[in-house]
Amino acid sequence: MNTSVSVVIPAHNAVRFIGQALESVFLQREAAADLDLDVIVVDNASTDATGDCVQRDFGSTVRLVHEPKPGAACVRNTGIAAATAPLIAFLDADDLWLPGKLAEQCAALAALPDASLVFCHGAEFSDAPAAYPCNPEARPFVHPSGLLARREVFDIAGPLPEFRCGEFIAWYGWTQTLGLTSLVVPGSFVRRRVHSDNTTRNRQGLAEYTQAMHWLMERRRAHAAADAGPGATGR
Repeated sequence: MNTSVSVVIPAHNAVRFIGQALESVFLQREAAADLDLDVIVVDNASTDATGDCVQRDFGSTVRLVHEPKPGAACVRNTGIAAATAPLIAFLDADDLWLPGKLAEQCAALAALPDASLVFCHGAEFSDAPAAYPCNPEARPFVHPSGLLARREVFDIAGPLPEFRCGEFIAWYGWTQTLGLTSLVVPGSFVRRRVHSDNTTRNRQGLAEYTQAMHWLMERRRAHAAADAGPGATGR
């Protein structure tokens, strides 16, 4: 029985990285011959040759869609809406997967039907070597590029909040408030590229991190109030 996964890859001016990212996705079939991949690159108003590169080098094996509104959350939400598979994974265009990631995560979800989200371990690398501080040690990677989720997670928790930084950790925190079970497989399967254009190096993005956390706290407060019922009083 085949396992079908939609892989959503946000890409903004990613011509330097997108080929390697996509190759790392298709290498997932080495560890899972029955893996059906629905690969979606969401071009976020790139001004370089990102889209041309995808179409030239990968053709019909990849669906190229467009989202002009800026921000990774908007792009991921567009990809989720276009996805067709019962499982959804994210990969940032400048990151890489190692072979076996999807196989291990799919097996974990199959073994634990009550689990909704599964992460893996990952490590950072500098682009170029030694140019940027990074953590090369593998660790639990609660990051978009480390996630595989059942599609219904997005129906229950809703789309990612549209902030430029902190949106994923806020959304993940909301899934935990809702009681959706997550787990981490032990293998290290993600390589996160650290470079000059990472969102976390952008001052505007960092300013929106606080807004993302406020979004989470407001949702948690409303959720707790709803659970307490109409007769509850706050302090």
